[in-house]
Amino acid sequence: MSDNELGLSVDGLSRKMVAATEQSHAYAKKGDMSLAAWQQSLKARVLELLAIPGLPRPAPQVRFVEEARQDGYIRRRGYMLAADGLDVPFYLLEPDPRPAGPMGLCIAAHGHGPGKVIPAGIAIDDASRALIEGGQRDYGVQAAKRGYLTIVPDWRGMGELMLAEDIHRNKGNSCQQLSMRGMHMGRPLPGQRVSDAMQFVDWGLAQDNIDASNVVMTGNSGGGTMTLFTAAIDSRITAAAPSCYFSTFADSILAMDHCPCNFVPGLFKVAEMSDLAGLVAPRPMLIIAGTKDTIFPIDAVRAGFAAARKIYTDANAADNLELYEGTAGHRYYSARVWNFFSEKR
Repeated sequence: MSDNELGLSVDGLSRKMVAATEQSHAYAKKGDMSLAAWQQSLKARVLELLAIPGLPRPAPQVRFVEEARQDGYIRRRGYMLAADGLDVPFYLLEPDPRPAGPMGLCIAAHGHGPGKVIPAGIAIDDASRALIEGGQRDYGVQAAKRGYLTIVPDWRGMGELMLAEDIHRNKGNSCQQLSMRGMHMGRPLPGQRVSDAMQFVDWGLAQDNIDASNVVMTGNSGGGTMTLFTAAIDSRITAAAPSCYFSTFADSILAMDHCPCNFVPGLFKVAEMSDLAGLVAPRPMLIIAGTKDTIFPIDAVRAGFAAARKIYTDANAADNLELYEGTAGHRYYSARVWNFFSEKR
């Protein structure tokens, strides 16, 4: 502080506010509550903040508009009619040939970028090709080739779900504007996206030959965000693998520049990221991180993992929570994912 300053800098105040915030539903403060009672209480509060019901619904209407046979799977492009009336685009990747027995179901969640095309392995330009080939981000294709009926949606604000003006300006995404509008109307964008993900689970489980005991979700970056939040809320997700997102709110989301679609008003006063992971327990979860990821620092990942592991240990499920560290930066690391899902069935 210089001689002419009376108080903190903006940066200093921000750090002070984060450090001073106590989570009302932190696992460490649950007292005599049972794990199940704590999970029920936290889940109810998170659902309030996301402004969604968090309950299974009848399978939504879906229409398909094109089909293409690929190496080892069939890719269909379609639209799902969401509960609020939005037409949500998605790809359905169906193993070809279909497995003889019931198939697992996978929700493959894309991160920031051109949307569903990346997990679906569609290189629309050199940049997307680099994302796919250099970062193993075609995890929707990986899932389909391993026998999962795989749903790859566009999330609101990206892909086909951008505002017309942002598409015209080639802005890349509409996360900022849709986040601000959603906050002002009491419908946070993360909640809208989680609701869509749950409706895709509704639809997927209503299809023939689906194994409801093998419903997995994975995604990188913003797809990791979606994977953690959806698995925390929807117990039908039997195993989850968020990549390059899980860390701590204090040391990542609230410590550096992040897209507005990462923010849920009031959430930090309720829970840390490890507490959300505790809502997944005892179901299996593989946390994936890059040791050189600059926006989700590895020390924060390890700290969040240690806190989440305490909850899993108390749930007698310590072996169901793993941390896989890739040796590079912010990308997808598939090395452990599919074996983890197979082993934990």
